[in-house]
Amino acid sequence: MSEWHRVAEHTMLKDGQMKEITVDGIVMLVARVEGQYYAVQARCPHMGGHLGRGTLEGSIVVCPRHGSRFDIRDGQNVEWIPELPSLVRGVAKTVRKPADLTVYATRIRDEQLWVETKE
Repeated sequence: MSEWHRVAEHTMLKDGQMKEITVDGIVMLVARVEGQYYAVQARCPHMGGHLGRGTLEGSIVVCPRHGSRFDIRDGQNVEWIPELPSLVRGVAKTVRKPADLTVYATRIRDEQLWVETKE
């Protein structure tokens, strides 16, 4: 079952900004890109890095621990551990597939940002 939660004014962030928030006990990273809000899990699925401490490059959030890159629009892992040599990175991918981020739906209603959680 899903539930919508009002989290902030729709002006909470400017384009290119992101912030960690907690909604219904879930820590999320909320970002605004080209006027649209996106919400994803706040911790990197690889080493648990706080993505909110990373950087936002367009719609790509970069993990501050190891540089993995995720598209906040769909949670897809677009680059995994880029600082490793390609051979080592290839071996690492065969041992453990890079995980995507959990994505949470967002909407603006009555000038408020809402985020959907699921059980």
